[in-house]
Amino acid sequence: MSQQRVPVLITWDVDPDRWGTYDQRQRGLSMAMDLCEEFGIRSTFFFTANFAHEYPHHIERMHRTDQEIGCHGLTHTDEEDYDRMPVQMQRAYIEEASRKLQSVAGTPTLSFRSPRVKTSAQTLRLLAEYGYIADSSVCSQRIDFLSSNLVNPGWIFAPRRPYRPHYTNAFRRGDVPIWEIPVSAMVLPFVSGLLSTFGVYFVKAFFRLLYEESRRTGKPIVYLAHPTEFTALGNRRSHFRLKEFSPAYVRTHGFLIRRVLYRMDGRAWFHATRELLAYISSFPDVVFMSTGTYAVHCLPEYVGAGSSV
Repeated sequence: MSQQRVPVLITWDVDPDRWGTYDQRQRGLSMAMDLCEEFGIRSTFFFTANFAHEYPHHIERMHRTDQEIGCHGLTHTDEEDYDRMPVQMQRAYIEEASRKLQSVAGTPTLSFRSPRVKTSAQTLRLLAEYGYIADSSVCSQRIDFLSSNLVNPGWIFAPRRPYRPHYTNAFRRGDVPIWEIPVSAMVLPFVSGLLSTFGVYFVKAFFRLLYEESRRTGKPIVYLAHPTEFTALGNRRSHFRLKEFSPAYVRTHGFLIRRVLYRMDGRAWFHATRELLAYISSFPDVVFMSTGTYAVHCLPEYVGAGSSV
């Protein structure tokens, strides 16, 4: 890809959101797909495998509109933290998730994002072993309290551009045969939570910073969002359960009190996202790509490989 082009990877985590109903999850995913079709966006939808069977019509629509189906783990429950799971447990989860997604989608899954964006070197080695070509679970230079990771020291020093990870360290360059494609961040992350917290004008300005960086370096811009945000009354809660402040819970989920910072309900979140995507689309040198397509066509090992993603 010419350095004059700016690759933008819009990614959606299709979580089994326990705060939303089945109908809300269905409607939220439809709304996210409507936005992609309105703006001609080829994106990646990362599905939690145990729940992917709930979306047969959406998955059929994704095939028709050339969206990518990625893997977002198996259960998304508390035990699925890939930064501390035993290796055999990781292997079992990745193997089962890959099998279930291939059964539902009808095609191999080549891109992965871990639940709560927690990963490890052994996770990336296993993903490569199971045929994945890209992961997007690292948020390089992200230092904030909006994440379930809290402040991850590995993120602070991780490369900003896509890299092959080190055999013993997920946050260093190495030669494990998978590409880590970081979610964009400059202290703050380029994610939907930022949109609800600071508003669309702030996030447009933030995108412009990332855009200028991409123009200079060729680094892709990776945005992370959740379809269920479009239908809920909002993730803000005025009351919290005592267990949510326990060390074990915070270790897995971060400080859920961060949700009080989210100012938008689902309707406002949808319209703000639409305005942001319209703004991004207005840049003539922006190219929307799925995670797998970017890995295949823009990264050295896969250039000219002729793969279809």
